[in-house]
Amino acid sequence: MVFYECVLTTKHATHFKALTALMKQVSYKVVENGGIVRSIQNHGVRQLPHRFQAKYPDYLTQQRYYDKGRFISIYYDANPGTLKQVENIISLNDQVLRVTHLKARSKLDFITMERQDKNPYIQRILKQDKELMERRKAEDLAIATASSSGDAAIENFIDNMKDDS
Repeated sequence: MVFYECVLTTKHATHFKALTALMKQVSYKVVENGGIVRSIQNHGVRQLPHRFQAKYPDYLTQQRYYDKGRFISIYYDANPGTLKQVENIISLNDQVLRVTHLKARSKLDFITMERQDKNPYIQRILKQDKELMERRKAEDLAIATASSSGDAAIENFIDNMKDDS
């Protein structure tokens, strides 16, 4: 599953029920295909950075250009096939002016990076594992020499361990 962020810009005068129906339709499609909708956020009506053009003129006001828009964010986990279906649902809605899908990055992405040499968390764990393996080898070697040379080697090993602590 990939974590996506979808930012929608809709017409500012869009009725609340129409927006709710669109969000329900998108959420249902994500869940139907095995995804998870994490959150839906309404950022409210804002002034657009420049004039946006709708695909078709509004059927009531015949307005085609908009200076204000409502911004909505949808955060969800889904597979790439579901992403295409969600984009299709959104593109068919005439209230949507713009849509942007982003592959969102979470903090866990930085922990599971493919470049282990650049990841400090993985480096720390690898160092601890290496030290543990060296200690185990030293213990095995001490046990092997103790069994062959007797009690003196065991006493030397115990003394060395006390000095290291």
